[in-house]
Amino acid sequence: MTAGILPARALAGYRNDAVYLRTSRYVPPRWEAARAAMPALFDLLEKENEPSVRAVLGHWLFGYIHPYPDGNGRMARFLMNAMLASGGYPWTVIRVRDRKTYLSALDSASIDMDIAPFTAFVAKRVQWSLEHRDLRFPEKDAKFIFDRQVVAFWGQDGKTRVRCEISREALDDDFQGDDKDKLKVFQANRRVIEEEARRKYLAEDTERDGSILIRSGDL
Repeated sequence: MTAGILPARALAGYRNDAVYLRTSRYVPPRWEAARAAMPALFDLLEKENEPSVRAVLGHWLFGYIHPYPDGNGRMARFLMNAMLASGGYPWTVIRVRDRKTYLSALDSASIDMDIAPFTAFVAKRVQWSLEHRDLRFPEKDAKFIFDRQVVAFWGQDGKTRVRCEISREALDDDFQGDDKDKLKVFQANRRVIEEEARRKYLAEDTERDGSILIRSGDL
């Protein structure tokens, strides 16, 4: 920047050119025409009375119009959640692990004009959010499991007891736990570790058995 090669705004990380998904067969319209379609989109959403329908159509149509060179997916997911919240639905996360299914469902809506797969996908994620509202930590017991090299502790979601673990590597790397008693390191940093376990749980970033494992670099 000092040499005048890059402008200061380049540090913001926004793209200067359009980026397309390699697996997608859809080619968005020109930005000028796309932006001109935005008022019509919001008029349509305003006339729809059912929040869940607004959420599905708002997400899909915003992505279909694709008005910006970057950030369309993030804006579409934000719009979806704003529409869900307007109807009393919980904030809903689309997980990274669902990326392939998510994009395939959007392709079905945008290319084949079949919105059913995307509707079912969003409904499934909303249902999970409704069923898994929070994770608390009323139990203060914790133990170091030698054969797995983890500290295990437990959270509670309603009547469901959730096993949580943090690896020895995470305690060493993120909490300077080298050559220290791992249980003591865990107890000294328990609040931060519990918040990370809660974050992973609400994002459904769980292991196959439904447990939570905090690895080195998660914090």
